[in-house]
Amino acid sequence: MNTLSKLALALLSALPMAQAMAANNDPIVLVHGFSGWGRDELLGYKHWGGFYDIQEELKARGHMTFTAAVGPFSSNWDRAAELYAQMTGTCTDYGAAHAARFGITRFGRCFDKDVSKNPAYVAGWSASNKVHLLAHSQGAQTSRMLVQLLEEGSQEERAASGATTSPLFQGGKSGWVRSISTISGANNGSSLGIVVPTLLPDIVAIVGSVAAVAGVDTGDRKIYDFKLDQFGLQRQDGESLIAYAKRVNESPVFKGSKNTALYDLDPDGAKEINAWVKTRGDVYYFSYSNDATTKGLFTDYEYPDLTANLVLQPLELALGTYSRNQAGKVIIDKNWYQNDGITNTISHRAPFGHPTVNYVPGTTPQKGTWNYMGHWNGWEHFDVIGQLSDKSKSDVLNRYFNHATLLKTLN
Repeated sequence: MNTLSKLALALLSALPMAQAMAANNDPIVLVHGFSGWGRDELLGYKHWGGFYDIQEELKARGHMTFTAAVGPFSSNWDRAAELYAQMTGTCTDYGAAHAARFGITRFGRCFDKDVSKNPAYVAGWSASNKVHLLAHSQGAQTSRMLVQLLEEGSQEERAASGATTSPLFQGGKSGWVRSISTISGANNGSSLGIVVPTLLPDIVAIVGSVAAVAGVDTGDRKIYDFKLDQFGLQRQDGESLIAYAKRVNESPVFKGSKNTALYDLDPDGAKEINAWVKTRGDVYYFSYSNDATTKGLFTDYEYPDLTANLVLQPLELALGTYSRNQAGKVIIDKNWYQNDGITNTISHRAPFGHPTVNYVPGTTPQKGTWNYMGHWNGWEHFDVIGQLSDKSKSDVLNRYFNHATLLKTLN
């Protein structure tokens, strides 16, 4: 037998072994964080990948992947309801009790059972056809809340709606999600909203800079969708992104509401979420942390790395030097200084008080606890998703490929 034949035989023999190693072929659903956008926005400049496409790169490696596009500035409750509707191809139901409490409409956008029109649709999603949720930033909170509602539902919503209660709030859907993986997860919130009270317009400015990098016209309605229909804050025909953002920011309905991302991402808002959104015993949890700051020589303060993005350096400095010890509030001390420009690294590992283990490569991950996968030193908040980054495409993608391969080994 010649060398080529031997090589072909070896490759064929290896295929069943490789297939056997895959304990599941569950699809991955990418869940973006605060200020994120969908695949059809920013004229193709991807939230997950920027000038390249993490979803399609994963699919090319044999990992079926879908991408959600939920409210970039909405609360995690609203985002979880939207995520459920997108993944099931149904109409968004925010819940009658929730809608009455916060003065929003109960029902939102409807989504097709067609992945070409709804990139997050997972046909047949159920306990028999599970998914992996891979989340960035606020997406960590959203994914955790979705699983909590799937499994336990909401007694308040069941009481308010009776027979018309959304299936999401009915509960009883244990096992629909096999794993949650978080990168730069805002599990304990971020001090950024405290440090920068004008965070919403500042983030809009960052979105504008992303649009500029992508070479697009920010006056185009399709460029960026705030998805705040439930507040009655739809973008009007011909209205520029900046004008719309200003109207949103000045709206008495949205401004000051507890039903927003800004409230949930505040450390006190995150603490409220962590009190009722549990780490579920039937789900695998994974987390990666990162930072782009360096501890000072003579202080505990954290300063931007020399290679840090110029847009994020002021935010990294603000986060790296802010502390608070106020009665009735989450204490923010030196442990919060290390950051990636948007979130504090202390939030990345796991929600405070939830079970955590340090994952050892080559071992079996644990269910019902946070498997901490390690730290990415010198990586900013947007580096980890390939945006505005000095990291190589291969460096970013290989991290996703390796993790997706691990997810396939889970029983």
